Amino acid sequence: MIIIANVIDDIEDKLKNIDSKTLVIFDCDEVLTTLSEQVWQAQNHDFFIEWCNRNISNISEEALYEIATSILVSSKNLLVNQRMPQLVKSLRKRNIKSLVLTALSMQPIAAVMDPMAWRISTLESFGYNFKAFWPSLSDKHFKKFGGKYPPAYSSGVVCCGNIPKSQCLMEFLAYAKVTPKKIIFIDDKIENIEDVEKQCNLVGINFLGIQYTEARQLLPMLPFCTNKIEFQLSTLKEKNIWISDMDLARDPMPTSKFECQISNLKKHFDTKY
Repeated sequence: MIIIANVIDDIEDKLKNIDSKTLVIFDCDEVLTTLSEQVWQAQNHDFFIEWCNRNISNISEEALYEIATSILVSSKNLLVNQRMPQLVKSLRKRNIKSLVLTALSMQPIAAVMDPMAWRISTLESFGYNFKAFWPSLSDKHFKKFGGKYPPAYSSGVVCCGNIPKSQCLMEFLAYAKVTPKKIIFIDDKIENIEDVEKQCNLVGINFLGIQYTEARQLLPMLPFCTNKIEFQLSTLKEKNIWISDMDLARDPMPTSKFECQISNLKKHFDTKY
């Protein structure tokens, strides 16, 4: 079964009557945390892919990964909802296991040499402590998947990279020697939820998938501007530097259309507040 949760209240409602035989799994990006950067927001995903197809279609998958991950690690992270850390804590108090299943790769980039440590540190900075659900479970690289940077587990977080989340989850369950009666998986992408649902059906685990869409409703700091995002992405591609939305708001790029939008936005806030 898969449902859509537009607000955190919908998730809380589905978790209120579960017991310790249930494993609750969270995606990270757009579920636990999100970015203030407009280019990363779900509603602009198609624009980002189209830009990549136009400008970097001839570069390697590794270079594309570095561009995308550079935006992720160089940008300001935010909570999707201020109540989410408390919701996670409440699961621990009820003796319900929980896990993070993220598509982040273990492949290092110039901006962050240890993606797993960066991910865990970012989560902890917002009050998330998934290690507390698995206090005695050691770190593990799932080498059966092969490759130079295989999926790995640490501190309640599984980094999957380009391996399907369902396969990484099954490897984790085998490693942790856990057989939940039910799995609740919260992700913003329907394809990830369907992938895990199919695997749970195969192994006979009761499944509830929750497509959490609240991040798509967050208002951007700046109005959408093609020139701005083109400028940010081009600068990242050419100079390996990400210029954040916040920096551009303080010092707009010299494009008359963009400056006009910034000016109008400032006038709006000055008038309203």
